[in-house]
Amino acid sequence: MPAIALAPLVVLMFSAAASAAPKLTIYDDGRSCPANCDAHVVFHPSLNGTKYAHAPGTTAPNLGACGVDSDCEICFEDDGSECITTKYRGSGPGRETFDLTPAFYEAWCSQSAIPTRLNEKCDELRRTASSLSGRINCIKHPEHHFCETLMNEAVRAKNADTPLYTECRRQGQSNYNEGRPAPEKRAHACGYEFESNGGPNSRGLTWRRLLPGACREGTFVGRDGLDCCSGREFVDAALGRECRLFYPPAPE
Repeated sequence: MPAIALAPLVVLMFSAAASAAPKLTIYDDGRSCPANCDAHVVFHPSLNGTKYAHAPGTTAPNLGACGVDSDCEICFEDDGSECITTKYRGSGPGRETFDLTPAFYEAWCSQSAIPTRLNEKCDELRRTASSLSGRINCIKHPEHHFCETLMNEAVRAKNADTPLYTECRRQGQSNYNEGRPAPEKRAHACGYEFESNGGPNSRGLTWRRLLPGACREGTFVGRDGLDCCSGREFVDAALGRECRLFYPPAPE
């Protein structure tokens, strides 16, 4: 009986330890993404200056905080045994998350000697990318008859919103929003809607959707207004349902 009773406890303890380090996610919110979405990390301020994210060369108990637009050492294991240095571009996701750009993964996943958890994430991204095999890439092939309607609408929405985004940036968000009704206002450096019309998701959460004009040239906002889809399978597949609409199944 004691052996049977202890087994679940061991599993629970292992799970807790395994989940202690920040999870790894991927994001690209277009023109709102700092430094043209170069290889970098963003994370919640609560992680800064901890064993998981700190200024290079600092050690416990005097770990320094990473400065915005400066190098930052991020660690993937609870014991801080596997770390790399990358650019820190500020706060972004919820707690206990390293939100990393497509350029980050493209740079690091091509290397052999990388931290185990990062390598596992790279393998996951490669497996996910293979799920798009055989599908039509409408961003690369907008002329395909399965893609024309979808891409015409995506281009129309982007062309309609881009002048509004540009004008908001020119005036400054506060000036642009002044006197406008809430549905016309913009948030987060003009890239997002002012109201939270995204969702709700399975947990009942809503969010401000990324607007079409915030996506860079040749990229288009995804299904739920969370990220920009680029036509790069390695990246778009990792964004899940967000970009899958741009990859319809090929006819049999």
